[in-house]
Amino acid sequence: MIINIHGFTGNGDNTKSRWLKANIVQHEIFSPTIDYAASNPESILELLSNKISSCPGTDSPRVLGSSLGAFYARCLNLLFPETTTVLINPALVPFLTLRGRIDCKAYLALFARLAYRDDAMSNEKSRLHVIIGDSDELIDHEHMTKPLLPPNFQRIHVIRGGRHRLELTPEVGGILKSILS
Repeated sequence: MIINIHGFTGNGDNTKSRWLKANIVQHEIFSPTIDYAASNPESILELLSNKISSCPGTDSPRVLGSSLGAFYARCLNLLFPETTTVLINPALVPFLTLRGRIDCKAYLALFARLAYRDDAMSNEKSRLHVIIGDSDELIDHEHMTKPLLPPNFQRIHVIRGGRHRLELTPEVGGILKSILS
C-alpha cells in the first residue's frame, strides 16, 4: 500500500494519486482528502498511523507526502522509521509557513512531541527520501527543510527549476518509481 498525503489546499484525488495508480499498479493507493484547517493535527496523525498499523506485517506500506502532507509523512517516518517515506517540498514547520491558516499551537505541540525521536533514530534505520524544487516559491528549503533532516542526510533529490507544486516530470516520476516500487 502507498499512502498519499496531499498538501494544504489539495485533495485525495490529486495528480500524484492518479499518477501512482497509473504507474505503480502493484500497490493499493490510499489517498484521503483531509481538511487541515478544520481538523486537529493529532486526529489526522492518528488516522494515518492507524492505516499503517492495519497493514499486514509483511506488507510494509510506503508514504508519499507533499507540502503540509509531507509534514505528516515525516511524523509517520518518525513513528514508523522502517516505512519507506518520500517528502516532496515538505512544509516541516507549518506553524511558520501556514501561520494564520491552521491551528499553529496544535501543530507546534505535535512537532515538539515528535522532534526528540529524530535524535534517537539512526540515519541508517530511516527510509526517508526528500525531493525538493530549487525554485520553490513558498518554502525556503535551505532554512526550513534541510536543518530539520537527520544529520548527514544524503537521500535528497533537488529538481532544477522545480516550483512548490512540483510537476511529475519524467525525472520526478523516475525518482518516485525507484523509491516506491
